[in-house]
Amino acid sequence: MEANTHSINPGSLPRWPGLIASLAGLWSLLYGAAHLYWLFGGDGYPFKHQANLGLFSAMITYLPRELGAALFVGLCLLGIFASIAMQQGRSKSILRRLLPLYAWGMAAALLLFVPDIDLISTMAYVFRGEFGWSWPLTNQVICIIGAFCWGFTALAYQRRTRQACEYCGRSSESQEFILVRWGSLLTYLAALAPLPYTIFRWGQAFGIPIGANPTYMQQFNTQFSLTALVFGAVCAGGGLLTLGLIQPWGERFPRWFPFIRGKRVPILLAVIPASLVAIAATAAGLIFTFSFCVVTLHLSPPDVIQLDPNIILGTIGPMLLWIPWGILLGLATIAYYYRRRGPCIHCGRGATPKAIA
Repeated sequence: MEANTHSINPGSLPRWPGLIASLAGLWSLLYGAAHLYWLFGGDGYPFKHQANLGLFSAMITYLPRELGAALFVGLCLLGIFASIAMQQGRSKSILRRLLPLYAWGMAAALLLFVPDIDLISTMAYVFRGEFGWSWPLTNQVICIIGAFCWGFTALAYQRRTRQACEYCGRSSESQEFILVRWGSLLTYLAALAPLPYTIFRWGQAFGIPIGANPTYMQQFNTQFSLTALVFGAVCAGGGLLTLGLIQPWGERFPRWFPFIRGKRVPILLAVIPASLVAIAATAAGLIFTFSFCVVTLHLSPPDVIQLDPNIILGTIGPMLLWIPWGILLGLATIAYYYRRRGPCIHCGRGATPKAIA
């Protein structure tokens, strides 16, 4: 393991704590204006319930257009005022609790209820040499950007109100971040979580009816089998790469790696893709879990995807683990970042005795 003194510095993005609330407010202004336009009948409303996805549509699409647009107008209007208040420094006791509650809630809602399964499907199909894009996907990316703006706004505000460094979060009484202690366990669990899906997909690829009726398997053609094989391999490879969050080759490129062998792995090179997969897996897992409950409990008639209650466990059962997979991967990624970050150039905390000397 490399020493923290050689890690990327958390202050490498100058002045971000002072700018992030303004960015969150600007995002709220622009996105709220877009929804005001859609509220009055403008074209391009992104949260239409897609017939080709059926029960696998984003959670927000179940709201009527007028209600969905009005909801976002209201939330974004609140966001504008919240961003102004969070830039004012100290707030009254009640606001110190309500402002980060709003910011974290907005971030969570944008990450969980806006993306649909197209987000993670698009990532997977890239490995088949296929790449499709659409306006709803663009909107999902916009919402993910907004979620990060609000999440980091809440983080900076909470650090400031508890008298910690806004850049690194350390204070005079700071101890090792708790997730760092659990980093290895979280990483192993995150690496194992997608394996049931891998086994399920490879079973489909080779005609093995794992949890499904053999008659159901007969409808799959060669192209579907290839897709199942690739998707299973992608998840297996993702589980293997997840182990890099706690292995030496996750900090320095292995010797067999051409051109950059032995060089440090940039922290963001691991954190950004792992975070995106964690978001996509959690959001898709929420949709699959919702669909499973709807079909199993007979809460809805069969939709266009024709989910048969008799084979539901064998068709989307493995995806029920995607929520814990996404959460575990997200936590493991956070632990990786905190373990590798270096001393803060703004407050000087986090330096080892050797570095200080």
